[in-house]
Amino acid sequence: MTVVIECWDWVMRINWKHIIASLLCSVMPVMTGFSAELQSRESIEHTAYMYAFEQVQTRYDNAQIVMEPLDHRLRLQACDSTLVAFSNNRKIGLGKQTIGVKCNSPVAWTVYIQTKVKLFRPVVVIARPLAMNHIISKSDLKIESLDIGSLRKGYINNPRHIIGQQLKYPLAIGTVISPNSLRPQKIVQRGELIMLVATAGLMEVRMSGTALSDASLGQRVRVKNLSSKRVVEGVVDGPGIVKVTM
Repeated sequence: MTVVIECWDWVMRINWKHIIASLLCSVMPVMTGFSAELQSRESIEHTAYMYAFEQVQTRYDNAQIVMEPLDHRLRLQACDSTLVAFSNNRKIGLGKQTIGVKCNSPVAWTVYIQTKVKLFRPVVVIARPLAMNHIISKSDLKIESLDIGSLRKGYINNPRHIIGQQLKYPLAIGTVISPNSLRPQKIVQRGELIMLVATAGLMEVRMSGTALSDASLGQRVRVKNLSSKRVVEGVVDGPGIVKVTM
């Protein structure tokens, strides 16, 4: 029994040494040869960047391209042909994009890189906290350079376009003003006494009337003529003024 145990122990020792030696001898040359033929991450990132740059510069001036670096653990066999970049989108726009880079030989592989295209432009933002229904004035606004690709709700680039308009809801300081956050100011109120201006060629007649609904500049509104009691429809031309073409 003792002899059998010693022999078995000897066999086990020999077998494990043999197995370990065999593995080391067979794996090490493969690893050495493979590591010398790896595709550099920098070359893949550069290919994706140049593809995005060429696409973007045809549509935008001074756009910035920010790419997420590839994982440093990535190991890909070196390509013996030119790397090819592509995108599933017909055109690369602003915001988040995905760029693919592929190799066809000797081993086919494809890598996807997350990319963001930024475009900074002057944007109107709130200079101080404003309440709901506040009428926008010049002092309420300021200009900041922001990435318009991240402004999904839209933006305003000229303060003059929104001065005199009314906020639909409160806005905090620094908030980007979107078109949907505004409504035209009602400069004619229902029941208000207004000046009704009727024109026919070069002739102009002014009469008093009562507005039958609220209206903003340029909107159509029905007005009751106080003299004739007739109801006519005109266009708001200013605070308390409605024009009617005869």
